[in-house]
Parts: sequence; C-alpha cells; structure tokens
Amino acid sequence: MKLREVVEPRHVVVPLIAHTVKEATERLAERLVETGAVTEANRLQAVIRNAWPEDMVSVGEHAFLPHFRTEAVRKLVTAVGVSPTPIRWEKDPHRTARIVILIVAPPRETPTYLQVVGAFARILSDPATVLMLLAAKTPEQLVQAPALEAVELPSHLTVRDLMTPQVLAARPDQSLGEVAQLMNDKDVRAVPVVDDQGSLMGMVTHRELLKYLLPEYLQRSKSGKVRALPANLTAGHPGSGDPRGLPVRDVMSRAVLCLSEEQTLTDVANLMNHKDVDRFPVVREGVVVGFLTRADLIRRLVTTP
Repeated sequence: MKLREVVEPRHVVVPLIAHTVKEATERLAERLVETGAVTEANRLQAVIRNAWPEDMVSVGEHAFLPHFRTEAVRKLVTAVGVSPTPIRWEKDPHRTARIVILIVAPPRETPTYLQVVGAFARILSDPATVLMLLAAKTPEQLVQAPALEAVELPSHLTVRDLMTPQVLAARPDQSLGEVAQLMNDKDVRAVPVVDDQGSLMGMVTHRELLKYLLPEYLQRSKSGKVRALPANLTAGHPGSGDPRGLPVRDVMSRAVLCLSEEQTLTDVANLMNHKDVDRFPVVREGVVVGFLTRADLIRRLVTTP
C-alpha cells in the first residue's frame, strides 16, 4: 500500500488556522467528522480532549503527528493541515511547526497505524518534501507530493527488525530498591529479571513498585515519620522491614508474555490490543535476547528506511 492511499484531498486543510497542536488536532478532527470519516464524533472528541496521543511524534521543526487508536472510526484515516504560521506544542512552547497530521485508526488496524505514523515521520525528515507540502495552495497539490507515492508500507516486519537488542535486566537477588532506582535512572517502566545464564525468570514493572512501595510510603506519611520517599531508593536492607530491601525474586511477576524474534508486527499488535500489554521480553530458547515496547515500535518505524 502506498502512503498516498491514506491521504484524501477532502481531509486536507489548507490553510489550517490554529495556535497549538491540540487546537490543530481538534480542527483536523472536525474535518474528519464533517466528511463522514468518523462514525462516533463524540467518542473521538472525548479521546482528544481527555487523552493526548500516547506517543506524540515531533519531526524536528517541520511537523507534529498526533495519533490515536479508537473505535470512533471504522478504518484508518488521516487529516493533514498546513498552517501559514508556526503552531506551538503545549509540552514545549519553544517547539513549533506548520504541518500537523492527525492519524486515527481502530485498534484492529494497529499494524498499519504504526507503519503510517513511521512513514509520515520519515518523509517529513526530508526538507525538500517539507517545502513542497508547505508550498501547496490546494489539497490536490498537497496529495500530489511525490514522496507520498514513493513510500510503500512494508508488510512483513518482524520482532527481530523492531526490538531493542541491548536489554536492561535485573538479577533475582537485587533489592527492590536497587531495581526501582535503576528504572528511575534509565526512565523505563519495566525490566526483565534474568538468571546468570540470561534465562527469563520474571519481570518488574511499575505495577510491582506501586504494590510494594506505595503502602509503605503512605503508612510512613500518615504517621508523620517521613514527608516523602528518600531520593535514593536503595536505602533499605533485607530484614529491616523496609520493602525496598526485598529481593526482586520475591516480588517480580512470573506470568510474563514473551515474544520470539520471528513473530510479525501483526502478532505484536494483536497482543497489545487483546492482552492490554505494551512491553515484552524477546526470548530465544528461554534466553532474553531483546526487548520491545510500543514506544520502540514507533521509534523504529520512524527511522526504518
């Protein structure tokens, strides 16, 4: 499938009048509603209003790609807007762009949705393509951009193509405090727990951190002993009664969904949709050889030629 197939002239707004990315997203959503591309307008508007895109893609100084998965549409649709003046991103007022592309898809089309987000990000990293889109005076001129016709969406990406091979992992005898500090320092939401041979034993996620550390924190806060958790979460010691000293083997989740390197993007998308999981260890004969998250998928697809 060519990228041009998901860009319809009737869904192009030139000029797009908006000051912020969220305002631009709302204008583009209105266009999708007006043309009948959205079956449940209130549902889409609620998603935009209450849940900003899970992974906003900002392509340098050229474009913003807000994207949503919702049953408000029956199939993947896009809306493209080109503003005569820079549009600012609420999260970073110093970052602006004139192109905003809204991508909306039902959950069952997650594989295509991910590829479309990545494909748009790639073509918008080309200054010549950006200049051509900015120069478009009509929707028809915009959809005739050669880059849209040149990009063919891949159909058989595998986990091996998308995973992160350098795995941040924990050992079963490490304390919960140590692993919590590691996750905080590396800004990750989950780490696999492996033995000396690299075999998967379990996983520590934010869920385990909240389950064991939050009650202790609330108890101490209520009693007045502490006002906040210490900056260094490794202060606990085994046997002290402090949950930060617990070995992760005692608190990790042992029910872990894993992927193999040969599974396809479609397999991963189906697991994300039906199992409500967005991060997976990748194993080969029980040994962890990679890790894959939904954010990884977006980053990989953005940079894959």
